[in-house]
Amino acid sequence: PEDVERALLRIASDVLTQYADHPRVAAFWLPRFERFARWFAQTEPARRDGKMRVAAEVDGTLPITAPAGLFTLTARADRIDVCDDGLIITDYKTGTVPSDRDVVNGRAPQLPLEAAIAHGETGFSGIARHPVTGLRYIRASGGEPPGEERTIKIDDIAAHADRAVELLTRLIATFDDEATPYKAVRRSRFTYDYDNYAHLARVGEWAVLGEDEGTGS
Repeated sequence: PEDVERALLRIASDVLTQYADHPRVAAFWLPRFERFARWFAQTEPARRDGKMRVAAEVDGTLPITAPAGLFTLTARADRIDVCDDGLIITDYKTGTVPSDRDVVNGRAPQLPLEAAIAHGETGFSGIARHPVTGLRYIRASGGEPPGEERTIKIDDIAAHADRAVELLTRLIATFDDEATPYKAVRRSRFTYDYDNYAHLARVGEWAVLGEDEGTGS
């Protein structure tokens, strides 16, 4: 673990050197990363135990037949562990980790869609086709706790992967229809910190921000 921790800190130092003069990086990011690195170094040996291979940043594709022609789903898996009985797909998060319920009901489809890619014929580059036996998040907060590992509780990963592809296929077909409008607000229940098209729709000029907004005295 100490060797892993030193390696992580060395890599971080090399990457963050160009930002080291920035007070926010020096005061906030570097200490948090050091705390996460210690946690990761202590817990990583157990994750690698019995694994045949661990691959990082793996590109994958899945072709989907759609009304307007072939649609290719692309993804880059943060991590894929190759085990004797299948694959474990991991997504690293620095922010909030989706709940198991959101993954299961389709609100957070990333990992099920990556499982579908792994099950497909084109799959992930350099990874042989195997069943996916685990979907996992690793949260790198550097706070308290500094890191968190959670495997999603899903009874049948293959079935949820197929369901995720089914829902995506419906969505593609919907927008392949030229009569389908593009909504100015994609999902009103969610807040988007960045939206490339919000300024074009002038959302800030007409959006209702609350019940008391727009009332004068």
